[in-house]
Amino acid sequence: MKTMKKIIPAILLFALVAVSCNRAELQRVNQENEQLKEQLAKRDADMENFKEVFNDIGDNLADIRTREKMIVKNSATAENGDRVASVKDDIRAIDEMMKQNKESLARLNERIKNSTGENSQLRRMVESLQATIREKDQEIVQLVSQLEQLNIEVQDLYSSVSDLRMETIEQGKVIETQVEELNTAWYVIGNEKELREKEIITKEGGFIGIGSVSKLNRDFDEENFTRIDIRKKMVFDLDAKKLKLITIHPSDSYLLRQNDDTKRFYRFEIVDAEALWKNSRYMVLTVK
Repeated sequence: MKTMKKIIPAILLFALVAVSCNRAELQRVNQENEQLKEQLAKRDADMENFKEVFNDIGDNLADIRTREKMIVKNSATAENGDRVASVKDDIRAIDEMMKQNKESLARLNERIKNSTGENSQLRRMVESLQATIREKDQEIVQLVSQLEQLNIEVQDLYSSVSDLRMETIEQGKVIETQVEELNTAWYVIGNEKELREKEIITKEGGFIGIGSVSKLNRDFDEENFTRIDIRKKMVFDLDAKKLKLITIHPSDSYLLRQNDDTKRFYRFEIVDAEALWKNSRYMVLTVK
């Protein structure tokens, strides 16, 4: 009897634990079902949104094709002021629709990254639309070019043409800057004491000052030099009894002009700029 009294509470405890476990499992399953429903609802909403954007882009492209035909028709009689105005209005409208298409695709790409489920099909659809819009963009750029040849000024009305023109200008500036840097050098001319005080040159080697050689200081200040374009600056006027090149340059890349009567040097003349500046873009010339 005592044994039965011990068994009954154990059975009840086991039953309670089983019920509790079943309830927890049921709650977990219900929670997972709710999450799955939310995911499916979000996926369906994403699909509807994607379809809506695809349809909008398709409508825009159809409208653009219609306007392109009207532009070609109206541009055939470019002398007509009203038709020219109509062409410009159509180009503005096409530009606005192309901007909307590109912005819509950018948003779609972002949503695909954050959406749930398999996105490969949607991604392929977006990539296909992007290719279509790129082709249409190039087509319209060509149309704008043709209109310009008919003296219908529309370049500033289509963003891709304006952007391309600005990009070309910026690239030209970058190239110009690079060319300028490639043809830049620095020089300084002065007496040796002055150049040492400015820490442009320094004495190296020798013993207690005897046999030392003047060299370009490793930590010189570029502000003490004059910047030049090596394609243009070939002649340096002087008036010196003695002169010496501190920096190393091939002897056959320059000439020293000397007055026959006074024996004073009056000009340092570069005869081969490429050779002279090959090893160093800095030239230091001491005069006395």
